[in-house]
Amino acid sequence: MAKARRKTDIEQESNPRKVTPLYHQVYVVLRDKIQHGEYPADQPLPGEHQLAEEFGISRVTLRHTLKNLEVDGYVVRKRGVGTFPLARPADLPDRYNIGGMLEPGRFHDAPAKVRTLSVRRIDCPAHIAKLLDSDDDVLRLQRLRSVNGNPFTVLTVYLPISIAQQLDRAKLRKKAALVVLEQAGFVLARADQSITAVAADDSAAQLLKVPVGAPLIAMSALFTGKDEESLAVLEGLFRPELYEYQTAALREGNGAKSRWVTIS
Repeated sequence: MAKARRKTDIEQESNPRKVTPLYHQVYVVLRDKIQHGEYPADQPLPGEHQLAEEFGISRVTLRHTLKNLEVDGYVVRKRGVGTFPLARPADLPDRYNIGGMLEPGRFHDAPAKVRTLSVRRIDCPAHIAKLLDSDDDVLRLQRLRSVNGNPFTVLTVYLPISIAQQLDRAKLRKKAALVVLEQAGFVLARADQSITAVAADDSAAQLLKVPVGAPLIAMSALFTGKDEESLAVLEGLFRPELYEYQTAALREGNGAKSRWVTIS
């Protein structure tokens, strides 16, 4: 039976489902086309009527989008002439490779900085209880990764309370949870990872500085020990414009027995 929520030490959980504003959806598409040079800098963008028809939106919504692009420095609007894109190649972000939850990663020009937001004992969320096969309390750690002052990942770690009680709380605030686990003698034998896409809720939007409802990459990993005991669940929310998937593979064998083997 689920335990009653203790308001003294457990924060309220919320996960509102909200739709990305239409003007922001169009903003992202136009911004990316401008950044990648699909609109010549010496020519105006298609007219308002044409763009509104192309995206299936009203001209009022389109004007809102163009105004935001102008404020952010992606276009310049010339009265009676049109809206011109501004070439800003330096804005193309350096990106992480989505290799999974196992490596902290780094950009070419700077390492990621990690800030611990909270460490709390909470009732086990239903989706985490399913992974851990237990509804006992968990210790939840939440961290924010940023580079050059720009946040790009919210990382949440769930530790079964029976495991967390064997770990140094001070170390958990300063070091990666997986490192603390191994230093305490736990053996990490397996990681089962998954990836999907979600809409940013109020909390994620504020932390990652994106609009509520903006698309985010969501990754999850369940870590188990040599005896298949569940040791930790890691969840990450990532700003998609800073991530891409890269891999390389070699073809091995001949005929029906040939196969692709990933090398990176």
